[in-house]
Amino acid sequence: MSHTPLFSCVMPVKGERPFFGEAVDSLKAQGLGDDLEIIVQDADVEPDAGQSDALNKGFAKANGEWLFWLNADDVLLPGALKKVLDRINRIDRVEWIVGNQLLIDDNGRILKCSVGNEWHDWLYRHAVPHVYGPSSFFRRELFERTGGFDVSLKYCMDWDLWIKFMKTGSRFERIPDYLWAQRQWAGSKTQRKLTAGELQEHLAEVECMSNTNNFEITSCGVWCTRVTRLLNGCYWREFVDGIRLKGKVL
Repeated sequence: MSHTPLFSCVMPVKGERPFFGEAVDSLKAQGLGDDLEIIVQDADVEPDAGQSDALNKGFAKANGEWLFWLNADDVLLPGALKKVLDRINRIDRVEWIVGNQLLIDDNGRILKCSVGNEWHDWLYRHAVPHVYGPSSFFRRELFERTGGFDVSLKYCMDWDLWIKFMKTGSRFERIPDYLWAQRQWAGSKTQRKLTAGELQEHLAEVECMSNTNNFEITSCGVWCTRVTRLLNGCYWREFVDGIRLKGKVL
């Protein structure tokens, strides 16, 4: 590659992918040309051990300075990367940028808005960090410094990655805009109802991941996060934007 892209996006795909074209179009519509590299990591072409392994394989091929991923049924919202680029240019030594998310249905209609907190050191040592999957953009050096995704994790590999980022001393910068839309449909990994066995496996995985990272969610941390979100307007904005945007098509 003669031109080194600024961003590299990995798209892990496997089996049925009815919304793949929309996902790719949402990336091309960012208007960054050669500054956005798209890597499709197809499990039907190059077998992998699951989503975590697919993402690691994809990011190992990436040439960009900044990395992120996009699931094959989701979309990156218009202007998202230009907002990230603006934040990169305005803040020295930033290495982790996050945004807010929308939930959409099969037809691209908005179902719900999710608004996260700004960074808070104490809260994020005692509660889940409000970072929404593909609305997180991080420098290659940070990803490599933490060793990437834990391939043994199926359900909470992104949460594990955020904690590892935090343990290196990295602190995210939040863009107070919606950058990513997660599609809720019957074939979605996060939408499908887990069986009793899968739910037990999920809970056991979260506990193991927390123990490995020496990370404990406390009831005090959870309640303090809720109070913080109430006081700083996150809940209010979710409510107002939910009324304003619900049912609209992207």
